[in-house]
Amino acid sequence: MQQIFAYLQILVGVIPSMCAGILATFAVTLIFKTSYTTNFAQGVISAIGAYVAVEYALVHGYPLWATAIAGIVVAFLIGIVIDVFVFRNGRFVNVLGKQIITMGLISIFIGLIPFVFKLAHYESVPAMPFIRLTDGFRIGGDNGVFIQYNTILALGITLILLVAVFILLQKSKWGLSVRATASNETVAGMMGINTKVITAVSWGIAGAFGAVAAIIYIGNVTLASGYVMTTTQINAFLAGILGGFATFYGPIFGAVIIYLLNVVIGCVCIHVPILSNWKSAIVYLIVMLLVLWKPQGLFGKKMVKKV
Repeated sequence: MQQIFAYLQILVGVIPSMCAGILATFAVTLIFKTSYTTNFAQGVISAIGAYVAVEYALVHGYPLWATAIAGIVVAFLIGIVIDVFVFRNGRFVNVLGKQIITMGLISIFIGLIPFVFKLAHYESVPAMPFIRLTDGFRIGGDNGVFIQYNTILALGITLILLVAVFILLQKSKWGLSVRATASNETVAGMMGINTKVITAVSWGIAGAFGAVAAIIYIGNVTLASGYVMTTTQINAFLAGILGGFATFYGPIFGAVIIYLLNVVIGCVCIHVPILSNWKSAIVYLIVMLLVLWKPQGLFGKKMVKKV
């Protein structure tokens, strides 16, 4: 029984990171399907939203819930600005060129972060969670599984956001416009859809989702650089490839699979400690093998174009 509790504790410990990864994955997917590019700067934009929240909570003493909303709004606006003033002017740039643009944005934001935020104030202080990390409850007695209230909060926020956005995608006029733009931007424009507004709002929503992901994630790490979301963003890209970008839900399942693989490998490491340093490499190797088996992704579809 004690061994089972140890496995369950590993699973519970991964939930906040999984929630952050799922939200980051949806953000990447939304931009990919509406703007036809992979936004490598997504992680840095997310980090800026988190920095706004932590800066004004830790340094200036404002309530974290208020600064979190401010960080989400800032990330939303950054997303819109990038689409309107950068990608809209480079709409005829090829896919590789767009990716290079996003990589350039990383350099710009990474350079600006130290000038805007007072990193020295909290580079050695853990980011403030909504609820104290010691607050929670235990299942299975004194040696059972400890579940933080923050974990439940992160899971609840993630589920609410995903359910809401997928309902909107299926039932709302905005969702229909997004799906039409994702299918074929030119045809969507001919049908009267303002694709410029759709892509701008999509970039904004992606920024907001990324900020929520970062705020969830930073409760267990120390903020010291703009690269705090790098690992989460790498997993988000891998999740998109694993699940397949053909659908909105495929990458989400891909993210869940990646984090569950981390749990499985973590449980194996309990019995084979020598593998602990290779856990991430083993997970990425399994993902690579799955992609080789299903090149279009586990939920992808093979596209056939008629000439």
